[in-house]
Amino acid sequence: MFNPNYNSHYKIYANQSLDWLLLDSQKLYEKNLKENYQLLETNNWINKSFTYKFNSHGFRCEEFTNKPTIMFLGCSFTFGVGLPLYDIWPEIISKKLNMHCANLGQPAGANDTAFRLCHGWIDIINPQIICLLNPPGIRLEIIDETYMRLINPARNNIEAYKMFYKDWSRDENNNYFNTLKNNLAIENLCKTRNIKFLIFNNEENSPFKKIDLARDLQHYGVTSNQLFAEHVLSKL
Repeated sequence: MFNPNYNSHYKIYANQSLDWLLLDSQKLYEKNLKENYQLLETNNWINKSFTYKFNSHGFRCEEFTNKPTIMFLGCSFTFGVGLPLYDIWPEIISKKLNMHCANLGQPAGANDTAFRLCHGWIDIINPQIICLLNPPGIRLEIIDETYMRLINPARNNIEAYKMFYKDWSRDENNNYFNTLKNNLAIENLCKTRNIKFLIFNNEENSPFKKIDLARDLQHYGVTSNQLFAEHVLSKL
């Protein structure tokens, strides 16, 4: 019997706390100490440590609960790469609303990823609100038998695309989710559950502005997250 894959890309880190992750690596930090010290100092990242703590499902949030919950979907900007948990916009909003935070953001994630996780977890988490920050650029998620691959045209070698259809057609998950997305678009998933749904874009003219930088000096910083959280709150 076919069982859809609703796993986090970071399920391998379930119940773990990591000092460094992905682009926010110790190697990059040490390199920036030598080459971009002033930028690190300006953004208050000199000798500042924090951890990436994952729940039992591999998501960067506390365990899911039956308390009033707000679910967040998106990529690294939602996950909070380069930032302590308390400084990322999903946590700021959740605390302000006195709601539980279910952060399903996935670094490098695509809209495919957001839909797949939303469909798999929406009836388990039962959120009152869902916020989606669309990942920037054109990205794809391919479920390739034993693992999940995220493809970003701006970063991946063209060879990845030569293998695209072979990979896509080899695993039934891909056809399943592609068909399901279209069906659920017609049925209007959120309206049938009476869930408030907000979508924000992370492209040109986005309300999420890069005012300052995270520890990796690539993602948005503390002030950027705070201001975006205030914008989202104004729409709720």
